[in-house]
Amino acid sequence: MLRHRNKTSFKKGQIPWNKGKKMPQTSGSKNPRWSGGEVKLHCTLCNKEYYRERCKVARSRFCSAACKAKFHHSGEKHWKWNGGSNNGRDKLKRSEEYRKWRLKVFQRDWFTCRMCGHRSVKSKAHGDKTSDIHAHHIIAISDNIRLCLKEGNGITLCVKCHRKTYGKEKLFATEFKEILNDYTLNIPKG
Repeated sequence: MLRHRNKTSFKKGQIPWNKGKKMPQTSGSKNPRWSGGEVKLHCTLCNKEYYRERCKVARSRFCSAACKAKFHHSGEKHWKWNGGSNNGRDKLKRSEEYRKWRLKVFQRDWFTCRMCGHRSVKSKAHGDKTSDIHAHHIIAISDNIRLCLKEGNGITLCVKCHRKTYGKEKLFATEFKEILNDYTLNIPKG
């Protein structure tokens, strides 16, 4: 078996001539690429004093990655900032009333998608971590906040059907209302 060695590699046990030696003739200010030592700067976010090499000053505005993340990923500076227009929707979706509304919609529809008939095997309402069905608002929360917790404004959809309809509530509103009217008429009373 032949082993091919790279011409630049060392043989076993061979020590390079410059191992452990300092090169004073090319270090620090004697180096032809020397651009100066460290420069004192101030963090854009916390105004803390910090030092950077002169060659890296143009790219440096923050003393740490944490300050950079706080500055770029909060409020108006976040790439998904929408002008603060959620109108308390996130707070609503974390509330107990919203969870009860979802469970009522799921139970009314027997944990089944009203568009394609997919029956849920797992659901957050049953205590699972993931869900294959969603409770969808027929009239969007942004259009009418008063209807958001009404059971008649909800319909159960599987993940696939929810992707098709999400953000297009106005186009599907009449279809969903017809589905719910047909469904509620066939439920036996008593």
